[in-house]
Amino acid sequence: MNKLKLLFLVLFILPLALFAQNKITGVVKSDAGEQLPGVTIIVEGTTQGTTTNFNGEYSITAPANGNLMFSFIGYLSQTVPVNGQSAINVILQQDIEELEQVVVIGYGTVKKSDLTGSVTSVKADELNPGANASVEQALQGRVAGVQISQKSNEPGGGLSISIRGSGSIQAGNEPLYVIDGIIVNNGSVAGTGGVGFTGNQNPRNPLNSLNPSDIASLEILKDASATAIYGSRGSNGVVIITTKKGKEGKLRVGYDGYYGIQQVYKPLDVLIAQEYKDVLNSIIDLGGGDELQRIDQIEGGGTDWQDLIYRTARTQNHNITMSGGSNNLTYFTSINYFEQEGLVKGSAIDRYNMRFNLAYDENKKLRAGVSFNGSYIHDDFASTGLGINENGGAIYTAVNYDPVIPSYNEDGSYRKSEFFVGDNPLAILDGEDATAETFRFFGNTYLEYFILPELSAQVKLGGDVQDVRRNIFIQPFTVSGAGTGGIASIQTGRKDYVSAEGTINYTKEFEQSRLNALLGTTYEYFQTKTFAGDGRGYALPDLGTNAIGSGDPLLNNLGSGRTQAKFISYLTRVNYSLMDKYLITASIRADGSSRFGENNKFGYFPSAAIAWKMHNEIFMADAGWLSELKPRFSIGSTGNATIGNELTYQTFSTGSQVPFGDSYYSTITPSRIANPDLTWEKAVQIDVGFDFGILENRLTGSFDYFNKETTDLLVYIPQPLNTGFSGQVQNMGGVRNQGFELSLSWDIIRSNDLYWNLAGNISTLKNEVLNIGDRGDIIRGGLSQIPDFSIITPGEALDSYYGYIVDGIWQEGDDFSVTNDNVQPGDLKFRDLNDDKTINAEDRTIIGKPIPDFTWGLTSNLQFKNFSLDIVMQGVQGIDKLNANLANSMFPNNFRQNRIAEPLLNRWTPSNPSNKYPSFVNPLASGGTTALINTITVEDASYIRLQSVRLGYDVPVENISVFNKLAIYVLAQNLFTVTNYLGTDPGANASGSNTAAIDFNAYPLPRTYMVGLNVEF
Repeated sequence: MNKLKLLFLVLFILPLALFAQNKITGVVKSDAGEQLPGVTIIVEGTTQGTTTNFNGEYSITAPANGNLMFSFIGYLSQTVPVNGQSAINVILQQDIEELEQVVVIGYGTVKKSDLTGSVTSVKADELNPGANASVEQALQGRVAGVQISQKSNEPGGGLSISIRGSGSIQAGNEPLYVIDGIIVNNGSVAGTGGVGFTGNQNPRNPLNSLNPSDIASLEILKDASATAIYGSRGSNGVVIITTKKGKEGKLRVGYDGYYGIQQVYKPLDVLIAQEYKDVLNSIIDLGGGDELQRIDQIEGGGTDWQDLIYRTARTQNHNITMSGGSNNLTYFTSINYFEQEGLVKGSAIDRYNMRFNLAYDENKKLRAGVSFNGSYIHDDFASTGLGINENGGAIYTAVNYDPVIPSYNEDGSYRKSEFFVGDNPLAILDGEDATAETFRFFGNTYLEYFILPELSAQVKLGGDVQDVRRNIFIQPFTVSGAGTGGIASIQTGRKDYVSAEGTINYTKEFEQSRLNALLGTTYEYFQTKTFAGDGRGYALPDLGTNAIGSGDPLLNNLGSGRTQAKFISYLTRVNYSLMDKYLITASIRADGSSRFGENNKFGYFPSAAIAWKMHNEIFMADAGWLSELKPRFSIGSTGNATIGNELTYQTFSTGSQVPFGDSYYSTITPSRIANPDLTWEKAVQIDVGFDFGILENRLTGSFDYFNKETTDLLVYIPQPLNTGFSGQVQNMGGVRNQGFELSLSWDIIRSNDLYWNLAGNISTLKNEVLNIGDRGDIIRGGLSQIPDFSIITPGEALDSYYGYIVDGIWQEGDDFSVTNDNVQPGDLKFRDLNDDKTINAEDRTIIGKPIPDFTWGLTSNLQFKNFSLDIVMQGVQGIDKLNANLANSMFPNNFRQNRIAEPLLNRWTPSNPSNKYPSFVNPLASGGTTALINTITVEDASYIRLQSVRLGYDVPVENISVFNKLAIYVLAQNLFTVTNYLGTDPGANASGSNTAAIDFNAYPLPRTYMVGLNVEF
């Protein structure tokens, strides 16, 4: 009986003990012994929880057999069984991976989890692989809201970068670049052409001087909260580049390099010799052209001129690094050689780089460092500009030159077409020699002293010197040089930039909050010096530009110039975090600039942002699948100061020679009206977004809506001629950019042997001109035989295409009484918008826009054991482009020139009554030369591109003591592009503008194959 009683008592009391609630107290500390406030403690399986107080103490009630879950940002989560205890003290280990998620922002750093603004961070291993001459190429398709297009595919060619749209008409639309804390002067020094040489309108990319392999990370600052700290230069966004630094440890030596070949992806599809003969003779038969231009024979089987000027080109890159250091002194240095031959014969780039980074840290008492980059670039240029006829470059003539004649005469001289004014394409390549040498050195040094553990003062000095010399010589055997005995041109330019910066930084951890405050001032000085000289009439042309003075002295021309500008700024920023849940950022910068008028020397640029770490709230504890949820809001003002110097002052230029007595005297005349009220363009931007992570951050992403309005646009306003001046730069008008951005990264598979990550981004953009003040519509963008093709008008996108709507082709049997123009069957039928029975400039309307509806990028990273496969794709949708090559084919200024094949082979004829392409018998029957801009020549330039595919293998080195790392890979770039665009590259832009896009004589897109090696000792 006693045993039964005892058993009954145990069975009764045991469940009570199991479900009894214990009151538990304790202290949570870090592995460094610091008490941690704000640690979240949850009873596992319930929503019951609490947080530690200012001293890291907590109190909670939990089942005796339950578990307590401890979590805190920056530390590894820990689960502790209660086991009936009433006191549980916990030590949390720092999460090294989480702590390394530090993002560089203007004048400082912040943990990624504490960001309040819209900032995208891209690490070195996330950059696009391949033959990248500059860092922008390595970013294409990687960042939402950032559109990057290669304006010219020539080696070292210029790129266009637009962060959240373009908001300026005449000032720059490029972002601000900051490398290791120094603002780089990213303008071009020398011109793009010379006398008799049709250089590319797009200047060389100054960031070619930075070796992409030296980059550790890039931060793209997009919203005003992030960019306002750069004040008058932040409205177009900021790209912060951080280069690699040394790490404590023994000397490490690394080599990475590749060798590859590049081929023309898609030459322009023009008529071959037999098609050319048949088509042109058929047009003559229908009444077009001239009987004297009839083609009787094809000599020697004809010539594919594009095939003669293009080549399979090599590219190679070799990079050697050395790094290491002691407890408080680390170093990193690199030496790099990059070569890329151009697809057009005679074009190439050779770059030599050297970088040195040194950092000293004396246990948070004194920090100092030096960052230095030096480069030498040699460029070879082919004539690939926007000229036509005798001023046409190699690509223009190769596309348009007569294909029924051979390339050389029997005596070895260049064969010239008797019908085409331009030169033989091979004569242009052989007879026009253009090179450039660029030396550039930039870097900085800093010293930071900690007055108190939480208070430091820093001084930073930086500089950027760029020196360029460009030489061009046109041989007498070319059309351009024949009449002058050769032409020599020399252009030199030097840019100097000096900056001095002083900042005070205060960081303090309180019981449940954290404060960081920044106060600083900066001084910047810019100076540019240029010289240009040219001569003609050389008895010994073999000397080229080495003896420019040996020509006819009466034909010499000289010119030089010097400009300078100064900036002085004051800035402050405060970051505050409460309970690791509520984040506030506020900043203001005051900028003073010599570029602006006496009445507006200073501008003020404030910003504010808030963010809420909802995932740290106790009421979110049961949402275990949600790793992060952080809503954000920001608003701020930034500016744009990228205009020429001295625009606010009255300036003078050289006048004519005037006689006085028996002598002639030089004069100077006023050339500009002073404008003391000229000021910055101002952009106010609102951003609403959130960051999130799901399932232990297997799926992470961010979403943003932005609205940016730019006002006080810098616009050239025509003035009455009786003022003696043609115009004046004034502040007038406004532009809005708004859109959505979404970025996602999904670790689909995570295992020891297999890992697969899929990442993508998509962004929309609506660009709209709000007003342009009292000025009428701005029509601009003309070149060569192409008239002004774009318009700036309220309610539409910047530089929308302005031309005619084509309603088909006039057919036999149509009612021709509705028009007074001399049209006939086979001619283009333009829409008569004002119903006056004639097609003229009054019938032009907006027919397209150069700004896409949305852009996207997609990357896949698959790793299986030691193998890896990386794929990068990008796309642009809802963008139009003026295909000037197509316009030149449809409206040729010379009947005996070659044309794009598609419209000519599918042209209207009595037996083929096409309703898309005309007969080409009478191209200018209506509309005149302005008819070149129409809904056929302005094409949809949307595309999807497989940008790169990389297959790599990491060789196991456990048993190879000499290697720390050994990896090999093969890579292909630009494997295919899906598009309906008729040109060679839908992303090309020959105009030199970020918005007014035009495709004319575009340098071909390269398809690249390469093999690479990465070794570390």
